[in-house]
Amino acid sequence: MAGDGREDSSMRARWTEDLSVGVDVIDNQHKELFSTADSLLTAVERNEGRGEVTKMVAFLEEYVETHFKTEETYMKRHNYPDYPTHKIEHTTFISDFYDLRQELDNNGVTPELTARIANRVGEWLVNHIGRMDKALGAFLRERR
Repeated sequence: MAGDGREDSSMRARWTEDLSVGVDVIDNQHKELFSTADSLLTAVERNEGRGEVTKMVAFLEEYVETHFKTEETYMKRHNYPDYPTHKIEHTTFISDFYDLRQELDNNGVTPELTARIANRVGEWLVNHIGRMDKALGAFLRERR
């Protein structure tokens, strides 16, 4: 049961409404990312991460293409003043992702790689969506 303290000790990637940016297409893509990340984190906790890593990498490859383009289209369309900084974060994530993808292709799924992917995605969820995308959402809501 939520709130009983048991979930606090485990890694979780849970979508909450306070992460909403107020643009349905972006929020729905974020929800999908959280769901996929949660599956990965759960599998890592259970030492069952090998199959989940492969699925997560395939998902992320498509996600970075479609989702980042969606956000960047909104930013350009509405003359978002923080677009350059936001775009740099997207570019950095893509670069990090392809480094991890290259390692996966070269060495296969290892426990170390699984942990790094889980940590990187978890960090992204907290830092980028919780900070950068929330600011974008606030800007877009003001523009309405």
